[in-house]
Amino acid sequence: MRGLIVECEDDKEFAIVDTRSDQHGRLRLYHGEPAGALAVGMTVDFELKVSGAGNTYAKLTSVIERNQAPFSTEDRARWYEWGEDAEADFVEKIVPQLGLDIRKNPEKERCSWAIDLFDYTNNRPADLKVQNTPFFTVAKYRYCGKRCDPAYSVTLNRKDFESYQTNHPDCFIYFWVHWTQREYRDITVPELYGVWQAELSKLGERIQRGEAPLHAYQNRQTDDHNARDSYVFSLMDGDVFERLL
Repeated sequence: MRGLIVECEDDKEFAIVDTRSDQHGRLRLYHGEPAGALAVGMTVDFELKVSGAGNTYAKLTSVIERNQAPFSTEDRARWYEWGEDAEADFVEKIVPQLGLDIRKNPEKERCSWAIDLFDYTNNRPADLKVQNTPFFTVAKYRYCGKRCDPAYSVTLNRKDFESYQTNHPDCFIYFWVHWTQREYRDITVPELYGVWQAELSKLGERIQRGEAPLHAYQNRQTDDHNARDSYVFSLMDGDVFERLL
């Protein structure tokens, strides 16, 4: 299984791992590593064990190498908090440059799970996807028959897409892209900054035709809290995306 270290002290032989599983919750992770080798926020592989007293615990098998994200992609609460700040920045600083009237969705005052934004210019709900880290290894997939380019590939969680399709089928999705990390192993992408607009219906057409690949997150296959897979799209697809900035 894989999980996220949420507590770690150098003077203890164990850390606390969030298994992201409703069945197991948080467990003691016995690791046998030297002091300082593990830290809060690391993603780890572990085996489930049962003590002589019948208590379930975790035993470390490996630490997972990650990209240079601001914090672990499995830490959903941190990403939500960061996402809210990004949405406020988008509305305050970026929207005026787009010539659009986009504001926080007033429905969120009474319904916290409502879609985040409303596009008054186009009179429809909207949401923002901020993407700062390229999908460096995306070239293993094909989009509309062509090999995916990490420089121009963006992702949309399947869970989010299905929710939009059910509750806001006419919505716009705004992709605010700024690659803050441009190198990973032997892969380098050029600098990219901009805002693209896409109609959910057009994204759905690509999915329905099997032209947008679905990527399963290896670190989340036993995760009951985060989205386990995402669709991949190309910003170069002019039939779906319109660049606004």
